[in-house]
Amino acid sequence: MVKSDDLRVKRTRKLISQAFFGLLRKKKFEKISIQEIADSAMINRATFYAHYADKQDLYDSLIDQFLASFTGILDEQNLVDGNNVHVKEIETVLSRFYEFVRDNPEIAQMITDRAHDQRLKNRFLEILSERYTELFEKLEVREKDVVVPNDFVISYISSILVGTLDWWVSTSTQMSAKDFAHLIIKLISNGHLTVLGVNINREN
Repeated sequence: MVKSDDLRVKRTRKLISQAFFGLLRKKKFEKISIQEIADSAMINRATFYAHYADKQDLYDSLIDQFLASFTGILDEQNLVDGNNVHVKEIETVLSRFYEFVRDNPEIAQMITDRAHDQRLKNRFLEILSERYTELFEKLEVREKDVVVPNDFVISYISSILVGTLDWWVSTSTQMSAKDFAHLIIKLISNGHLTVLGVNINREN
């Protein structure tokens, strides 16, 4: 593979990504060939393989870029303190994230590619698990005296977030990112989190 810090490399990868996004708007991932990507990017197959092992490698790298942006937004504010969840901060972060997705239709296209939703969900789950396992480890969720595993709780909350994100990018709703984030947080904080025993901090 070539070094990623070369300006020519960045330009070529941008061309490949744009070509790939354009093809995704017309057909499913499985139907896209390396030759089509190369032709659309106006490069040869050898150049493509100098940057990516195959189209799955290309897809994964784009997903990782998207998730890096998601992670960066998450890390900007202190969302959790002990077993206290700062709702206002989370709402602000979600609002910025939904705006980011709406302003980047190519990323939205990747998310709504049904054939690979599970891969994206798994990566979301990994990221949220890494950051909030400590919070859930301090909680002991029980159902009829049976302790509910933390990985189930994290998976449950993550699924809600990923599912609502899928709806957000798949519809033509006129709801603003701020209002949508407020709705999601209201639903989760008034029900799911309180049932789990999480302390909700609603102060600014």
